[in-house]
Parts: sequence; C-alpha cells; structure tokens
Amino acid sequence: MTTNSGQVFVAGSGRYLPDRSVDNFELYELESIRTAFDIDLARGSLRGIDPEEAASLAPVEVFDHWSVQVTGIKERRVMDREVDHSPEWMCAAAGRDALADAGMAASDVDLLLVACLTEFEIVPNAACTVGHHLGIPQCPGFVLNAACAGFLYGLSAGYAFVQSGGARNVLVVSGDHLTGITDYSDPKTAVLFGDGAGAVGLSADAGRGRVLAAPYVTADYSPKHLNLTGQAMMASDDPVPKLSMGGGPNVLRNAIKSMVGVAERSLARTPLGWDDVDVVVPHQANKRITAGIEKSLGLSRGRVIDIIEHYGNVSASTVPIALDEVLKGVHGPLPPTANIVLTAVGGGYTSGGAVIEWSGGPAR
Repeated sequence: MTTNSGQVFVAGSGRYLPDRSVDNFELYELESIRTAFDIDLARGSLRGIDPEEAASLAPVEVFDHWSVQVTGIKERRVMDREVDHSPEWMCAAAGRDALADAGMAASDVDLLLVACLTEFEIVPNAACTVGHHLGIPQCPGFVLNAACAGFLYGLSAGYAFVQSGGARNVLVVSGDHLTGITDYSDPKTAVLFGDGAGAVGLSADAGRGRVLAAPYVTADYSPKHLNLTGQAMMASDDPVPKLSMGGGPNVLRNAIKSMVGVAERSLARTPLGWDDVDVVVPHQANKRITAGIEKSLGLSRGRVIDIIEHYGNVSASTVPIALDEVLKGVHGPLPPTANIVLTAVGGGYTSGGAVIEWSGGPAR
C-alpha cells in the first residue's frame, strides 16, 4: 500500500483503432442484411431528400441514407484477426499508447482494470492477457463488464484504488470486438457497432490532469434493451448468441435522460457548474442521443464531442477513444485548464459519469 494525498491524477491517454474501415455500402454487401432490409419502407422514410431523387436511389444508396438518418453512422472500424488479433491485443495497444503519453513504463503499473464483454478468452481473464501483451504478466488486475458504461465503472474502481493507497498507478483500458457478435440479420443492429480500444492511466503522482471527484456510477436492471446469454447457461444445440439491440423513441429518451443525469450527479461532486465545463464526452450510441444531450444541457454546438459518424458504437471504448482525441487536439485546442465531463449509459442498464480537469496542454 502507498500513501496518497487523496488526489487522483490523469497521467496520460491512448487509443487503438483497427485500420479496416467498413462503410455502409460495403456493409450492405452482406446477404443477411440485403435479405432483411425493407427497401421500400426505408425509401419512404427518408427525410431531407427530394422524393424523385429518393425514388431513383439504388438499394445500397437507400441503405446508406437510411443508416445515416437513423444512427448518424457512415462507417465503422472492424477488427481483422490477422492484424488486430483480439480485443485483449487491442487493449494492450491502447494501453501502450497511454503509457507512452504519460511517459511511464509498463513496469510502473500496479493494477490493470479491463472493461470488455467480448474477450477472446474467459480464462485467463483479459487483464492477465493484457498484462502479458504489455510485458507485465505478474501485474494484478481484473475484468469488468458494465456494457457501454464499462470504462466509467473502471475509472471509478481505479479512482478508489489510487485514492485509498491500494495502488499508485492504475491503467484503465477498454476494448471490444463487437462486430464479431453483431446480429447481421437485423439491419437496425448491424449498422451500429464498431471495434476499438481506449485507455487512461491514473496515478497518485501529479500529472497533467486530475479526476476532480469520485466518478458517479449507478444501475437500473432491465434485460429488455440488450441481452446476451452466458455460455454456461446455453444448451449444447443453442445457436451462438448474437448482439441485437432494440431502438425507438423510448430507448433514445432513456439514454439521454440517463447520461444527462449521471453527468449532473458527477458534476455535483465538484465545485463546478455547467458554465465551467468546456467539453462533454458522451458515449456514442446514436447521433440523435448526442444531439439530445447537447439540447438538454443547453450547451453550444461543439462542446459535446461527436465521433460516431466514423467509428460507430464501440461500447465502453467510445468514451476513452473520444477523450484521447480531445486531449490530443483532434477536436480543436483546449483552454489552458479545461474541465471535461464524461458520461455513458449501457445495457443493464448501467451508467456513469466523471469530471476531469486537464491542465497539461497537448500530449507529450
């Protein structure tokens, strides 16, 4: 155990995204999507396009217009097992990027926390495997699954370990291969998900950023929106479980309400108000949800980060991927001291929020 001032610092951040990008046109080449997709219904639902032009669109063009209209997604990254290997490998790549950003060696890490629901192996657990890939196979750690809120849950656990003195340096990583379990016979689900990983290093030692208060996490049991059967409960002839996610106005409203709620609860744990917040990094499940958060909080355009167009929904990894882009200037310069609110909601339901102060300028 180590002594600590009670503050938890952000030492660095990182991300990993597969090189392969699959746009809606390529996605439509899957026979299962073409078979299930109702072209006439989708064509009739298109907005912002002249009816005559809509009537002239090829089926694949209708699918692309419909996908962007319903989700805001044009493309997503897809893991290639020959190149990106596994979710654990992607987690290690993101973790390595975060450690380099922090100027830390892997041997400095006391604890590994991994948010993942698509591990290549259940045993050894993903934290052990990530540690192996990082060259620290004896580093303790564990896996947690809070679906799309997993990174915030990991951040909450890492914060507690550092603040209590149970660890000095904690690497919180998240990574998933959601395209490997997506139900491609359901077009509404098929367009949503992508692959990737993100990471943040927490430390008891002063760094360029700090977590201003304990992250806020909560839950509300519901298996209806998102459900996957566990391996141990499957019969021998059961099909491999696939990810299928319902939608509709109620789901969208609940996601907006949940993320706004946990963001407000996490902000209430600090001396700050919304006028002090420079950037909000929400989980990216649907572009309409991101816009709804912006509207609900009354924030000016650009203060709520939006990355879903090119990455899709990357589950728990969405928040650390977007955060890393923010800290590295991808979305424009930050003020000398920036206050950043993180918020996410996931299946379960799970949700969480956190507030980070960043005073370090661009990444090293």
